[in-house]
Amino acid sequence: MSNPVSSAWHQIRYSIDRLFKTGNRLHEFEHKYRKHGDYFGYQTKPYEKLKYERTFDLIKQWRTGSDSALEVGCSVGVFTAMIVPEFTHITAVDIASEALALTEKQTGGAANVAYLQSDLLSLKTGRTYDVIFCAEMLMYVREKDGAEACRVLDTCLKPDGIIIEVSQQDREAGRPKFFHGWDK
Repeated sequence: MSNPVSSAWHQIRYSIDRLFKTGNRLHEFEHKYRKHGDYFGYQTKPYEKLKYERTFDLIKQWRTGSDSALEVGCSVGVFTAMIVPEFTHITAVDIASEALALTEKQTGGAANVAYLQSDLLSLKTGRTYDVIFCAEMLMYVREKDGAEACRVLDTCLKPDGIIIEVSQQDREAGRPKFFHGWDK
């Protein structure tokens, strides 16, 4: 999408991270968003549209306030754009700067949205939120970092706030896709 040297750097670092299993996902996502834009098909796949519609309905039912929302792993900003009219302040977070640029474009640069590049474990927003939304991103947290991820989310949550986590597979099906061993 932009600077070819930067794109090549992210592609090389992504290859190194995969080869040596470093756990660093930054270069992977910078590479994917630069090369493919909506890599995951959030704007086009029926599953994704339905997921966001259902999540949006649940947020409106369950939230205790409409002052603030934190979206961790905003990707290309499809859901961010949906919730713009629902909250006074939204913080859209992603590990990849390319994703944040796509989110800002998707939201039309809405005045009530702040964009923050960070991974979950390093997240510091300086405020608390009525709703924290994590869709299909907690799977990237290593099991050994699970407690820290929960602590970070708890730090960002208002006392009566809610966290909504969305994953692809129903845990009752007996084969949880994410949080391997978290519940043991």
